[in-house]
Amino acid sequence: MWKNAMKGGALAALAWLISGTVMANDMTSKTFELGLRAEAAQFSKVYNISEDDALQRLKWQAAAADVVSQLRDQYQNRLAGLYIEHTPMDRVVVRLKGNELIASRTFNVSNEQVAVEFVSGATHTQAELQQAIGTNLDTLKANFSGLQGTHTDPRTGEVVLTILGRDEESRQVRSQVASATRQLGVPVRVRVIPVPLERQAVRGSGSLDMGCTTAFVVKRTTGTTTGVTTAAHCGPGSANYTGVDGASATLTYQARSFTASNDEQWYTSAATEEPKFYANSTTTPRTLTGRRTQASTAVGNNFCHYGSTTGYSCGDVDATDFQPTSYTCGPASNPVPCDATWISMVPPSSGTGLACAGGDSGGPWFVSTVATGIHSAGASTGTGIGDCLLAVYQSTDRLSSLGLQLLYGP
Repeated sequence: MWKNAMKGGALAALAWLISGTVMANDMTSKTFELGLRAEAAQFSKVYNISEDDALQRLKWQAAAADVVSQLRDQYQNRLAGLYIEHTPMDRVVVRLKGNELIASRTFNVSNEQVAVEFVSGATHTQAELQQAIGTNLDTLKANFSGLQGTHTDPRTGEVVLTILGRDEESRQVRSQVASATRQLGVPVRVRVIPVPLERQAVRGSGSLDMGCTTAFVVKRTTGTTTGVTTAAHCGPGSANYTGVDGASATLTYQARSFTASNDEQWYTSAATEEPKFYANSTTTPRTLTGRRTQASTAVGNNFCHYGSTTGYSCGDVDATDFQPTSYTCGPASNPVPCDATWISMVPPSSGTGLACAGGDSGGPWFVSTVATGIHSAGASTGTGIGDCLLAVYQSTDRLSSLGLQLLYGP
């Protein structure tokens, strides 16, 4: 942390039928518990439930992370969709192609009961839906001039096209759905948003003087060098950092990974760097204790983020295979189509609690003291809570492409 605090961001073992994994953080730690309680206070307002119910939901989701990862691996050849739902009960739902029935199961993870329901009979696997998008993407772009991105819906087994438009355009593009369905050979649904999905880097003031937000403190996988990350589209070169506590530092640019799947870069400085990040408090940072992998992230998860423009807000995972099409990935000198590897977030299903705007790029996505990703893009009508219609982040999994890993605290 920069002397006192970095601005912006910085599971238990599971016995399984085929293998087990151990996540970086300990769900029973006091640090994780305190962060989760702070998150629960926010979620109780957003979802109109008690803080106790919100805390229980977040604990359950943390316990379910390893279950989600293992389910993806075990049923990858039949997987039509995987998501989390809380009504009529907290459970993981797994949709499978084919008619072979699989009995429901319950797993005990850190004293949390994680129920899993299997639903057979899907027509297409998620991989088949993704292949249909990839094969026809150029045609989709030509037919839907306002195409902002694509993903698959694990709940319904549909390909979802996010289109820029208002009422008139909405009626027009929806009339093209039948044609797109015939073309792709899979079910297609259109989602219309009134503002474009774009990189959020150059408006407003941020903790970095190029107009971005720092995310998490990192270290080289070999050696002891530490630094801090942000988004690669913010631009390479040295930057000046200003913390919430007033601390400042000159950052020395090290490297970036700006590709079809990556939007990350990192810096070092002469300041003391601690594994802390700001979330809901501007006076007390959180200590980073772990990370949520992309494989353990499911549609329906609830995550929060911090941006230097919009501050702290939370939303729901909308897709784990989002493919932006309203902009290219990679540097201007070598632009490439974005891959379907991004995670998209939408306002909470029972409220409008999400915020994102220019200047938030590079900021942290997290749950409690666990990192999930680095903010990359958003579609927003303003800077207030409820103005963000869609946000996109890169999983922290990809920090390894720069030879980095997150720096955790005690």
